[in-house]
Amino acid sequence: MKGTLLSRIAGAHLTAALGGIVVIAIAFSKGSWGLFILGAVVVIVITLAVSVHTARRLAKPLELMAADASLIARGHADHVTPSGTRETRRLSEAINRMAEELAEVIEELRSETDLREQILASMREGVILAGPSADLIYANQAASEMFGRNPIELMPPQLDGLGEQEFTVHHPRRLELRSMCVRLDDGRTLCVIQDQTEQKRVESIRRDFVANASHELKTPVAGILVTAESVEQAIVEDVETAKGFAANLVREARRLSALVQDLLNLARLEEGRAGSSRVPLRQVVREEIEAVRDRVASKGLELNIDLQDEVMVLGVREDLALMVRNLLENAVGYTYSGSISVALTDTGEDFELAVADTGVGIPTTDLERIFERFYRVDRARSRDTGGTGLGLSIARHVVEVHGGTVKATSELGHGSTFTVRLPYPPESFVSQE
Repeated sequence: MKGTLLSRIAGAHLTAALGGIVVIAIAFSKGSWGLFILGAVVVIVITLAVSVHTARRLAKPLELMAADASLIARGHADHVTPSGTRETRRLSEAINRMAEELAEVIEELRSETDLREQILASMREGVILAGPSADLIYANQAASEMFGRNPIELMPPQLDGLGEQEFTVHHPRRLELRSMCVRLDDGRTLCVIQDQTEQKRVESIRRDFVANASHELKTPVAGILVTAESVEQAIVEDVETAKGFAANLVREARRLSALVQDLLNLARLEEGRAGSSRVPLRQVVREEIEAVRDRVASKGLELNIDLQDEVMVLGVREDLALMVRNLLENAVGYTYSGSISVALTDTGEDFELAVADTGVGIPTTDLERIFERFYRVDRARSRDTGGTGLGLSIARHVVEVHGGTVKATSELGHGSTFTVRLPYPPESFVSQE
């Protein structure tokens, strides 16, 4: 099956023509019209036979080529098998080159599509693309999570306009969202949605903190000023009264000093932990218990202590002592009868410190907020205890900085229990002991 397509066709027809010419020549030499007609018929028959045979031989490789091309189009083959004449072989080679180039282009498009999808899927912002008639074309994972529907099938009604918008969704949880929608040149709409819930929560906490701090600072400062003026007047007229005012002045000054110190501690803890070392937690707890033992005894409370063998944690000793101190002072301040229990155990998974009391307890509705800065369940009673409203918040920050957790359980009128869990030190730390 060598040779070009034209040479094969020409050769076949030339053979037929020569045969016909021979027959016609014989007819003319003998003057026979019958032979002449016979020669013409022979030429036609031979030509048709040769043409059909040639067409079949040419059609077969073309049919095979078409079948291979169809397989390539469906992704079941990667090339066309060359066969037939030189022209069909060249056509097969051209199709194979085109298929290779097309496969490279498709692979590049697939890689770009995968990369784009990875980028969009990893974005914290939601991305939604809609057609000219508001039919949804694409929505990334973040958008699905924001609107509580996975996958999103319809354009969310909140995105019904162009430009910047702020709105709130409540499913599956309350989120504060801000969107920016633009119209593309082809009529489609692209929307990018940002979750501002945490940002607004932080802003709210910051505003509340400034307001609460200002209020808390104002109270002792005002008391100091009033008491100082009273001392100034009483010191001339009544020395004994002046002494009482002076005692009040000292008390308010100490309260102000404690508040300022707690604010400084809270600011330092929010910056993160530095200078970690091996800390004997049992010893730290025992020292803080001894510091409040007199107050416990003066209130007639029973003190139960259950500290297991010494455990070592990785952290800052001063901060861990501050955490224990605040939990103990909270228990002593709100317990008027009964007992306070302190237990330190190794659970086999972490170290657990539990401070329990039989005090006034905490309402269930307030349990989730007691670790907030300046949050007080009973403001009047809290001020009577001399607290700053920052103790539990500081304790939580210390625990979290050390990689642990703290939770509170309580029953109103029957006391509270604060449970701290601190992780085991890393293997590298243990091997250095």
